[in-house]
Amino acid sequence: MTAESLLRPPFFEIGPKNLLRLPEIVSVAEAAAVAGERHGVSVILTVPTALISAVRNAIPGVFVFAQGVDDDELGDSVARVLPEALADAGAHGVMLNHDASPLPPPLLARAIRRVREQHLLTMVCAGDEDEVMGLLDLDPEIVLFEPATLIGSTKSADRPWIPAVDARVAEHAPDVMMMHAGGVARPDDAYDIMRAGADGTGSTSGVLRAASRATAAAEFIEATRCGFDAHRAAAGTLAELT
Repeated sequence: MTAESLLRPPFFEIGPKNLLRLPEIVSVAEAAAVAGERHGVSVILTVPTALISAVRNAIPGVFVFAQGVDDDELGDSVARVLPEALADAGAHGVMLNHDASPLPPPLLARAIRRVREQHLLTMVCAGDEDEVMGLLDLDPEIVLFEPATLIGSTKSADRPWIPAVDARVAEHAPDVMMMHAGGVARPDDAYDIMRAGADGTGSTSGVLRAASRATAAAEFIEATRCGFDAHRAAAGTLAELT
């Protein structure tokens, strides 16, 4: 069974960047995996390339994504990360076009194609609505809408754009999963995002800066499920009334 057939909404992503060593990542991943299983939430860990195999082997209950990939074919290059290497390391997918590592459109399109040739999932970041819509023809599995002003923020923010953006995406590319993040500082933020109709969300600062990372991960994941269920219940009620 492929990763594509397993990863479904709701999902929650934790991206430790290069903030943690392996034992700390595994500790967070263990708590997240338990909470994900309990609440029926797919958990994504986006980790440094060198740690992919170790995290995948230590915690089989999470999806392990790479933080990026290089635009090289198999050959005599050195110190480059190829899609083939990520697949061999056991990655489930790759995050692409993060604000910290943007890709020009031609390279992004090629990267998505190369990654998908290795049967890896793609989570592609977008900073505004136009960029979201421009990604749909590239057929990523997940589009992460994360305005630059919210990235790294620890202050809760309203996201009134979620229903309209997701409706546009659903009309043009119904198979694309929409993730909204950036400044997800509290479990309530995750709840509100999912309640607005997102397929997934995620938090780095909210989890890693908590007094107990394991507790925070569990609380965020529970809130993700509750918000997702609240949205579905509201949508069902509206359908009954129309």
